[in-house]
Amino acid sequence: MSKTVIPDEMTPRERIKALKEGKPYDRIPCDIFMREHAARLIGATAAEIHLSPRKMAAAAIAGYRVYGADGISIGPGLQGIAEALGCKMVFPEESTPYLVEHIVNSFSDLEHLEPPDPDRDGRLPIFLDALAEIVSEVGKEVPVVTVVAGPFTTAANIRGTENFLKDVYRQPGFAHRLLRLALASTIPYVQAAARIGVSCSIADPTASGSVISPRTFREFALPYLQELVEEIKRATGAAPSLHICGNTRRIWRDMAATGAACLSLDDVIDLAEAKATVGDKVILVGNIRPARTMYLGTPADVVANVKECLRKAYDNPKGYILALGCGLPAGTPPENIHALMEAARRYGRYPFDPELFSQ
Repeated sequence: MSKTVIPDEMTPRERIKALKEGKPYDRIPCDIFMREHAARLIGATAAEIHLSPRKMAAAAIAGYRVYGADGISIGPGLQGIAEALGCKMVFPEESTPYLVEHIVNSFSDLEHLEPPDPDRDGRLPIFLDALAEIVSEVGKEVPVVTVVAGPFTTAANIRGTENFLKDVYRQPGFAHRLLRLALASTIPYVQAAARIGVSCSIADPTASGSVISPRTFREFALPYLQELVEEIKRATGAAPSLHICGNTRRIWRDMAATGAACLSLDDVIDLAEAKATVGDKVILVGNIRPARTMYLGTPADVVANVKECLRKAYDNPKGYILALGCGLPAGTPPENIHALMEAARRYGRYPFDPELFSQ
């Protein structure tokens, strides 16, 4: 963290704990989902950090050590549970992995599937080994989180998104069976991760208001998210955060009704409007622009975006965590990440002084 100008007075774990308990803290927490960017910090390829538990852990720890963000998050992410069920993935050397083959191509395929064993199937053991290493090295000072896909997104990955969305409207009973499998396949991994001592967050981008209607969300996504949140709370002792990409404005109240502690919002969202709608129920997280600000912008653009977010959400009744609206692009200039953290330290000091970020 050699770029730090203003020193922190608390560890990330202390800071997040104080915020969630409504107690004073030194500065606004700032979380960054590093993804493939962290691979560059250890001289590894993106593929290597997705396939090696040692390199996955090393990259995550390096990202924390270099930039000093307030959390470490690793998968299995959006595709990991579907992959453990048998879906095939490709791992490019320098970009995000993606699915190329889905496991449920006909109704009969579903009959032969059982929830995966997190200690054996797919890359789930890789994530668990990496999490254990991260917790052992830095878990006492920084929150360590494993990110799982919401059941709606996992079901879409098992079936293929286009086919699954058709099922929702044409074969709703089959869609619900897929969702039950997705939920049942996620819970054992959550329980295994909890035994290591990590918390969980949920990402459910296919359930976005940019993809499905609020009515469809309430029937096909909300009930399964509520069950998953309860299982996470039971396993870890804490409610997770929930991130749904795109325009979620019409489902904010539903997202809060999942029982999630935090709502992570895409950069297309107005934080002030979200604060007015659900700020009395959940911590808000977001929503620096990942592409326009972090990847394509300058340090000055980053500072301006931080001030904008602080103006809108610093006084959220349940609390606010500065973060990106989604994952960090791999090629983001390091100086922009340092600028983000320094802006959090300079303008997000507690107690807040709105004059510092008024313009």
